[in-house]
Amino acid sequence: MLMNLETLNPQQLEAVCHDDGPLMVVAGAGSGKTRVITTRIARLIQERDVNPERILAITFTNKAAAEMQERVRRMMGHSDASPWISTFHSFCLRILRRHISALGYPSDFAIYDAQDQLSLLKQCMKAASLNEEAFPPKALLNHISGFKNDFLFPKDIDLDSLPFGNKLKAAKVYPVYQEGLRKNNALDFDDLLVWMVRLLKEVEEVSDLYNDRFRHILVDEFQDTNLTQYQLLKLLLRKHQNVCVVGDDDQSIYRWRGANVENLLHFEKDFPGTVVIKLEENYRSTQNILKAAGEVVKENRNRKAKTLWTENESGAPIVYYRAADEVDEARAVTDRIVKLNQDEGISFSHMAILYRTNAQSRVLEDALRRTGIQYQVFGGLKFYQRKEIKDILSYMRVVLNPEDSVSLKRIINVPARGIGKTSLDKIEAWCNAENVSLMQGLKQAEGKRLVSTAAAKKISNFVSMMDHFESLVQNGSPIDFLKEVIERSGYEAMLRKDDTPESRSRLENLQELYSGLEQSVDTQGNTLQEFLDSTALVADIDTLEDSRGILPLMTLHTCKGLEFDAVFIIGLEDGLLPHSSSMSDPAEYEEERRLCYVGFTRAKKMLFVSNARRRKIYGSTFNYPPSQFLLAVPSDIMESERSPENDGYASSSYPSYGIRSEPKMASAKSKSQYSIGAKVIHPTFGKGVVINRTGNEDDLKLEIFFKQPHGKKKLAVNHAKLIPL
Repeated sequence: MLMNLETLNPQQLEAVCHDDGPLMVVAGAGSGKTRVITTRIARLIQERDVNPERILAITFTNKAAAEMQERVRRMMGHSDASPWISTFHSFCLRILRRHISALGYPSDFAIYDAQDQLSLLKQCMKAASLNEEAFPPKALLNHISGFKNDFLFPKDIDLDSLPFGNKLKAAKVYPVYQEGLRKNNALDFDDLLVWMVRLLKEVEEVSDLYNDRFRHILVDEFQDTNLTQYQLLKLLLRKHQNVCVVGDDDQSIYRWRGANVENLLHFEKDFPGTVVIKLEENYRSTQNILKAAGEVVKENRNRKAKTLWTENESGAPIVYYRAADEVDEARAVTDRIVKLNQDEGISFSHMAILYRTNAQSRVLEDALRRTGIQYQVFGGLKFYQRKEIKDILSYMRVVLNPEDSVSLKRIINVPARGIGKTSLDKIEAWCNAENVSLMQGLKQAEGKRLVSTAAAKKISNFVSMMDHFESLVQNGSPIDFLKEVIERSGYEAMLRKDDTPESRSRLENLQELYSGLEQSVDTQGNTLQEFLDSTALVADIDTLEDSRGILPLMTLHTCKGLEFDAVFIIGLEDGLLPHSSSMSDPAEYEEERRLCYVGFTRAKKMLFVSNARRRKIYGSTFNYPPSQFLLAVPSDIMESERSPENDGYASSSYPSYGIRSEPKMASAKSKSQYSIGAKVIHPTFGKGVVINRTGNEDDLKLEIFFKQPHGKKKLAVNHAKLIPL
């Protein structure tokens, strides 16, 4: 037996050996929660004789799921059966492929990723005569996602209760968007969860099947679940309550995408008799790092009391650097990284630079390039989101699902084949009138004389090519199909003709796509549809490799679940961390504090924090004061440094931050960013959206719609003390 219970501490052992009934493990950062989950699974199988196929473990990233699977496999040794370890979305997708037809939806649906969703929503907004400048599509899509996370359908939303603004417009376009998904035989990411809940609620035999199958359910990162995911869990536990949830309310940092920390805080009420076990011993960080993180987060009111401790050494003090500006900050961070690499022998891949917003990476990248340090930015474009990959996958998706008009419109004239927008608009108008798909319209364009003879011929050639691809899918191998798509579509020839460094890089990416498909189909035994599903569900952080010696740069939201020997957190300023958008909302402000806590606890040995006296970001210069979170860090574990360029200014060393100050407002240089639809914060009226602007840059006046009860206000930018978001 490879499972070793003797290495567990008393609390870990208690969690592993808990038998039946609800269990909540409150696991602080670095307290060995993955070890507890995997050992608990192994014990259920080896000592309790639970059939592995009756165990379900759910987490949030493919990387975490793969790590759990590998750990369980090592503990179990060779076994024909294995527990189902998966992300929420992958689990729902697998069930829906089998059973969604019971709800009257085709099982060969496409999965729309963020780009596809945005394309579809823009079409819906155009049909509804909604102005994209006044109501940004991404903002509306976020609100629609929020409705789904709260399990709200269009019919459930009271439009009269919503104030004027993006949320109201999102609610109005929501049913149009859902109808668009239906016409395209597609589901978006949130739909995977929503339809799964519907399936378990509305189809009793399916609910019984999976309630009987899964006798033990474990959920990792439970604090990140939304209301829909929590409903899903409760529906799977209808016949028993053998559930183990593992989470940490201090690491709940995804409120903006629907995560509801109340799920963790209310779990004991929803599941009477819950046994609660706290894992408070940290195995990752030094005492100084833990003390700093703990002092920051303990100021939050809405949390379960816990105190992390460690037997690790006290370690180095936290180093705080007060820079003159963002360039000085980037230089200081880069110099320190080089020194740690050369003097301490720490690999670049064992260090990380963390920041609150993606925009902060630019100046860091400039400094790293000058120094010659190889780096990778996480949160950028994923492999399967790159244009050439997305284009070829769209060809494949249309062949498998001809109803997918979003993918079809993406590739019908890529490479250029003379099928113009005017011709496509005419065909699409006819399709809408006849209530048929765009592909059906293309097939009938010539016979119905919907377009000119020349255009009809080009469309006919395209349809013939797609028919040929369909025959290959049915009669050939997936690899041959991919090869034919890249060659016969003219895509490869287009890139070779271009013959630029960028086009050559795109060709290399297409070669990598061959490798990805071959590994999925030949090695893992997946179907072509399963391969396409996996490309839609891959997360950016899943691609992080620890052994390449490349310095990772990422946002604080991206870093959760990772650890590094040395961590650099830049931009610890009121306005960045905490972000200006949180200043008027106590719940959001507490989440910013948790975000800081998560960043601190990524560090194992060394933690470096910094901010700047002035910062140019978003095209404007700001003078943010040092973050209030720094005040919570005890001075005896903080070593303060500042740039010589700060000489001549008022002292800005750490101990002088005794007076709470508000973020400085945007300078006059930034007035140009107050476009219609821009979000702002006012110290009295809170959050608002710009709905009109008058006057010139020197005397700019804005009409802003604020949340009730304030409503619409007309304000002069020079006097209003607005913070742009």
